[in-house]
Amino acid sequence: MARILVAASTPGAGATTVAVGLAHRLAYAGHDVRIERLSGDGRAAVDAAVFATLDFCSSSGTPLDAGALPDGAVVVIEAPAGADAAALASRLGAKLVAVDGGSGAPSGAVLTITNRARKGGSRTLPEDRLLAAPTVGQITESARARVLVRSQEGDRAVIEHVVIGAISHDSADTYFARFPRKAVVCRAEKTDLGLAALLTGAELLVLSGGNDPSPYLLDRAGANRTTTVLLAPEGTVETVRDIEGLYGTVPFSHASKVERAGELVAAALDDAALASLLA
Repeated sequence: MARILVAASTPGAGATTVAVGLAHRLAYAGHDVRIERLSGDGRAAVDAAVFATLDFCSSSGTPLDAGALPDGAVVVIEAPAGADAAALASRLGAKLVAVDGGSGAPSGAVLTITNRARKGGSRTLPEDRLLAAPTVGQITESARARVLVRSQEGDRAVIEHVVIGAISHDSADTYFARFPRKAVVCRAEKTDLGLAALLTGAELLVLSGGNDPSPYLLDRAGANRTTTVLLAPEGTVETVRDIEGLYGTVPFSHASKVERAGELVAAALDDAALASLLA
């Protein structure tokens, strides 16, 4: 049995991303993997729920106390942020992987992974817009918006890009189409821009200003159900500021982020680094 404790000094440094990516790397290297979240901070329940959705490893799906950890061939354990990671690793008989998200990393680690670097490399994960991206549900809450139409994917859709509506739909069609996984923000009165957002497959259309949009726009959105439409009470500038503040601060979630975390950790950890955690 091998135990690997993943820890960071501060919330949001990327310990969950690294734990998921490491479990993915180990599982696809042929190991039987469990992943668990220790209780002790405000994100524990959310992280544990994400772990329960992973199809390449097993998990209890609930935050656990250190003394209640199950056994397994390889157990990846995420520590609560700010814990005494070296002492906790010693207590658990685990190898410590420290995550440095920009404000330092716990000491005493077998290896340290730097997160959100300008470029990737050995034991380094680059900045990644998908991993930093919020969901539609998180944007709805941050913008204090009202849902007018909900897409089939709904609140779970991930938004990589925030695009401000152009002056006219002639340029908007081409401009919006350049961005995948996007939210388009424009005034509620700009029906042509809203229709361009629907036409180019926007996951989210945020109508700013608080005024009721054209019923025709809502009918079109309701017919295809590929775009969630929100009505935000503030203007475009204020709404975009509310949304942009979410990037890099939201808890890790979503299947697309799991795959990306696995890809980045696989690129950052070679076989020798992986072996050092299992010895």
